Amino acid sequence: MKLLTLTLAVCFGLFPSLTSPTAFCPSQEPFPDPPADLTQVYYLSANNTLIALPFEAGTTSANVFQPASEDQVTRVRVSGARAETVLTNESLRFYVFVADRMDPPPHQMVKLTSGKSERTLKISLIKDRKGYAPFDIDNIRLERRILKRMRVQAGAGRFLFINYMQLRPLRPLPPGEYAIIGDSLADIATFRIK
Repeated sequence: MKLLTLTLAVCFGLFPSLTSPTAFCPSQEPFPDPPADLTQVYYLSANNTLIALPFEAGTTSANVFQPASEDQVTRVRVSGARAETVLTNESLRFYVFVADRMDPPPHQMVKLTSGKSERTLKISLIKDRKGYAPFDIDNIRLERRILKRMRVQAGAGRFLFINYMQLRPLRPLPPGEYAIIGDSLADIATFRIK
């Protein structure tokens, strides 16, 4: 017992940082305060302010809110050859709001195919099921981090819990056209990497 006490005393004497409560916990990077508009998709600018990505209309012949009548592959079309917002891979982070207990969160990042006058995304629909899925080749893997759980008033005496969430691509994005999509394809948050 004396040997153990002596060994611990020597270790903590030589390495006092081991007694610190944060010695084994990596520090968490700070995050921006949540903006007031919970309906937007934001990116972190070079001067650490949140800026809303513009939404563009996505058009498709499919109604993703109704069960599909058959298995189908179709395209979502966004007019214009290029997105208005140009970003770089440096500190590429996006901020969204998601209803509490929504697992998995609906936001996905996808690579769009560029054409002369439009950008497109190929999606699949499964017979008798609502919703859609982008193809794996177009899907960008994301790190998702809940930053804050917020209580939001939704009417007289009604409250919702909303998660303020950070999305970050796991790898640098090659130059091209991208979008952050959710349940609806009517509004797509678009950007370009140069």
